[in-house]
Amino acid sequence: MTKDSTLLAMMESKEAEANAKAEWIAEWVSNSRPLLLAGLLDTDAATLLAEVDADQACQLNQAIWLLMKDGEQVPLMQLMENLMGTALADLANDAWSNYTAELQDTMSDEQFERYQHRSAA
Repeated sequence: MTKDSTLLAMMESKEAEANAKAEWIAEWVSNSRPLLLAGLLDTDAATLLAEVDADQACQLNQAIWLLMKDGEQVPLMQLMENLMGTALADLANDAWSNYTAELQDTMSDEQFERYQHRSAA
């Protein structure tokens, strides 16, 4: 295999891995959203909201103000959907890391080394 084809194979492998991760995370979020709403996830919406960053907290306060002052529900509903989606995606990334760590634990060191250096050839 030439240097160029090896590099191309590695890039394709990394792209395939990134696609697999994105697909796995999307499925995890989709499957976990109803569990979150039903209170069956390891966390709850209130806990996730307590973990918003400063910008998100400002947006949340503005949306709450609009609801209380004008009765405008749409901004708060949209923001809640975005915040929960972001929080679930963060949880999914953690779950992906745990998933791949479990895979690594079940593989021998040699198998994992081959997995990391596999090529598309």
